[in-house]
Amino acid sequence: MLRVATFNMESFGDERFDADRLAPRIAALRPRLLELDADILCLQEVNGQKRKGQKQRRLLALDSLLDGTPYAGFHLAHSTLPPREGPGDRHNLVVLSKYPILETRSLDQAHVTAPLWRPSHAEPPAAKAERITFDRPILHCAINIGSAQPLHVFVVHLRAPIAANIPGGKQSALVWRTVDAWAEGYFVAAVKRTAQALDLRLAVDRVFDADPDAFILLAGDFNATADTSALRLLCADPDDTGNPGLAARRLWQIDARLPLNARRTVIHKGKGQALDHILASPRLNTRVQSVKVFNSGLADEVLDAGTDAEDGSFHAAMCATFDL
Repeated sequence: MLRVATFNMESFGDERFDADRLAPRIAALRPRLLELDADILCLQEVNGQKRKGQKQRRLLALDSLLDGTPYAGFHLAHSTLPPREGPGDRHNLVVLSKYPILETRSLDQAHVTAPLWRPSHAEPPAAKAERITFDRPILHCAINIGSAQPLHVFVVHLRAPIAANIPGGKQSALVWRTVDAWAEGYFVAAVKRTAQALDLRLAVDRVFDADPDAFILLAGDFNATADTSALRLLCADPDDTGNPGLAARRLWQIDARLPLNARRTVIHKGKGQALDHILASPRLNTRVQSVKVFNSGLADEVLDAGTDAEDGSFHAAMCATFDL
């Protein structure tokens, strides 16, 4: 059996490493990770820290969280953005694997040219169109799971449906100047999310090009429900492509096996949403034994903000088991 889990850690770790400030979060999150008992663990929103005198960031908070757990001995890969070699300050993607990681790549607009957009409601007016860049890369790891073929894991954290910045469009950090400016920012955010989903879909197809029967798994925070353009684009259901001959390249949403109330991963103002997912290639999908969302006692990201719930995460973890 192979257990693969995904968990958004909700911006885990401060700018500087502070063991005392970190202790409440470790106390809240370590039991969650142990409960997953994963062979491969995909994490989002892991922040990097520097110690005094160090130039390069490291995942010091994560190291402290994993200390004394089975995950401390796992192979580790994290996302990067050139020319930086180490992790960034915020929202790094991480893979922890019991099995050897053969290859690691950070995909940042690897297959898609950044769209151009000239903001109509910027202040002062924009002089020219600008590139709509992604907020963070996709992490791609090829893992030796003991089979003839590696397992290709893509760790995902797409743009949230929160309006992107429009120069001069806000009165303050959380207050927009006009509805027009907010609407344009919301549109730009949707472009970011969909364009990155396209970049990821093309990366998946390059793996299929090399091996039509590849083991491929996408896991993470997609910031999208199953009926959105980002998920439909990634899954490539033959009902959408209109071509049954392309069915071997579709991706299956594993968590869709569960009833909606059992797969909600975020609660926003009392409404549960399924924003975190695990997608699998056809050959891997036939080997799914079970899937579970660990959302018992999940806190509301709005109504419980500012309480002790923030020591944990407002996202529920998800784990899928495969019989290989």
